[in-house]
Amino acid sequence: MPTQQEVQLLNETLFEQLDTPGMQKQAIDAVNDFTRTKMREDGFYRRIMPPLTITNDELDRQVDTDKPVKVVDKEPDSPAAVSLPFATLPINFYIRGPRYRVMFDRIVSPRAVKDVDELRTYVIDIRQVLSDNMIKDMLAEEDGKFIAAFNAVLPTAGVANVASGVVQYEEISGGITRETLVDALKVMPRTPSHFEVETCLVNNITIKELLKFGRDEMGGDFSQDIIKNGWAETNFLNTRWIVTIKRDLVPDDSMLMFASPKFIGKNYELEPTTMYIRREAYMLEYFAYQTQGGSFGHTNGLARVDFK
Repeated sequence: MPTQQEVQLLNETLFEQLDTPGMQKQAIDAVNDFTRTKMREDGFYRRIMPPLTITNDELDRQVDTDKPVKVVDKEPDSPAAVSLPFATLPINFYIRGPRYRVMFDRIVSPRAVKDVDELRTYVIDIRQVLSDNMIKDMLAEEDGKFIAAFNAVLPTAGVANVASGVVQYEEISGGITRETLVDALKVMPRTPSHFEVETCLVNNITIKELLKFGRDEMGGDFSQDIIKNGWAETNFLNTRWIVTIKRDLVPDDSMLMFASPKFIGKNYELEPTTMYIRREAYMLEYFAYQTQGGSFGHTNGLARVDFK
C-alpha cells in the first residue's frame, strides 16, 4: 500500500503530465484506498460477448449513414437432403447468403472540471479514482444497451419469437428448484437451431435461491461449499453462471440465457476506452470515451425464463 507521501508524489507527477494540452492516456482500472459509498462492478456484456478489435480498413461504407458500420455475413441456409431414385438429378436452389450490419456509437463519461490547486491536498491516488469509477460507469452503459437489445428481441413472455417461431421467453411456476432450472434450460434447445445454453445471467438476489438447495439436490460437497463460502462463478448444470448487482437490468427471479457468442452476433471495439485530460491555466478537465458496436445477428441463441 503506498504511503501518503508516495501518493502525493504521484499526484504531483500527474500535474506535470498535464502541462501538455490534449494529453491522452489509456484508462486503467485499479483498487483505491478510500471509502466507497456505492458498489460498482465490471460489465457482464463483455463477458457474454467478448469484444473483437476492428480497424478502419475493416469498416464498410453505407449510403444511408455516415456512422462507422461493419457488415457481417451469416451462415446461409440450405434445403434438407432427400433420397432420390437413380438417374434423377436433385432440385436447384439459388445460393443467397444473408448479412446484417453492426453500427457503432460512442460512449462517454461526464466531463469533470476542477481547479488543480484544489487537488493538491488529496491523499488518495487521484489517477486511480478518476479512472476506476468512470470506466465502470461506462461498462454499466454498455450493459444497459445490451439488455435493451435483448428485451427488444424477447419483449413478452409466452409470445413466439418471429425469427424462430418458438417461444423463447417463458414463465415457469414453482419457484427456483432443481426441476424448474432444468425446465428453463430446455427453452433454447427447442428452437430450430438446437442451441444449448452456454451462459446464464442472474442478479445477486436470484442466485441466493440456489443456497436453499439441499445436499441431494445440489450434488454432494458442492452444496456444503456454497453454504460455507457463498456462490462463486463456476459451471453448474453444464453452464457458466454470471451474477450481476444490476437488478434494474436483470430483475429478481429472472434468468437470461445465451448460446456461444459465435451463434449470437458480434461485439466490436473500434476505439478502446481512453481518458482525455486537458489543462488550461489552472483549470483541469477530463473525461473517458470509447467507440463500440454490437448487434444480435441470430436471435435463436437467446432465451429468458421468469420463475413464479
